[in-house]
Amino acid sequence: MPSVLVTGAGRGIGLAITEHMSSQGWDVYATARSDSALEKLGRLARVHPIPLDVTDRDAVAGLADLLPAELHGVVNNAGIAVIGPVEATPIGELSRQLDVNVTAQIAVTQTVLPKIRVGHGRVVFISSVSGLISTPTTGGYCASKHAIEALADALRIELRPWRIPVSLIEPGPIRTDMWGAMLDEYDHMTKQLSPQHRDLYASHLAGSRKLLGIMQKRAAEPKKVVKAVHHALASKRPKSRYLCDTASRAQKVASAISPSFVTDAVLAAVTTSK
Repeated sequence: MPSVLVTGAGRGIGLAITEHMSSQGWDVYATARSDSALEKLGRLARVHPIPLDVTDRDAVAGLADLLPAELHGVVNNAGIAVIGPVEATPIGELSRQLDVNVTAQIAVTQTVLPKIRVGHGRVVFISSVSGLISTPTTGGYCASKHAIEALADALRIELRPWRIPVSLIEPGPIRTDMWGAMLDEYDHMTKQLSPQHRDLYASHLAGSRKLLGIMQKRAAEPKKVVKAVHHALASKRPKSRYLCDTASRAQKVASAISPSFVTDAVLAAVTTSK
């Protein structure tokens, strides 16, 4: 039976991927941090829960000992979203954002690639439409997704001699608990800003929060991402990129054909409260 490693499988997209792939007969090695998430994963057929903090380098290095000799896929899903104006983002938080969403994903991939090579498997990264276009108050998150896009593109070319496909999944907002809690996290971020930064960025903060609420209501179901991941893992011709909804496709086309000053003006208009 084919086997796949899914990181960040305790909730949201990762859990949906785990449930689906296990139902399709795959052995899923699913990582999570919390005991409750691991317990939930343990109740699923064909799922092997693995406690893992992807930023723990020693734990990631030891991951290979917990996996089968042949691995047919890895889905790098674990991630976080640090939000706020770039000027006001604590450097420690920016470093954490890049560590979780970029460095840790590459560390996991490096660890399992020998098993992927033996199993003639695939590598999948859960990226985002934010890896294609940057928006105000999400600069750190967008930076992490742009970075993983670049690394995945390089890796895909480097792995051609072994015919190991590398795919990027690029969803827009997805209806998960992370997105469900985004407004609360946004309000918390705003409260943590200095009075000076709150005043300087008042219009952006208000406008971005309003847009966030609209995006939350229009978020797509996780099944769209799950379908893309399944295709990337099981299809004879996996794609390099999967845009999961019409809005994301439109964003990509618009940003590609529009001059920067037009894109900047549009984004400023929709994220600024007058």
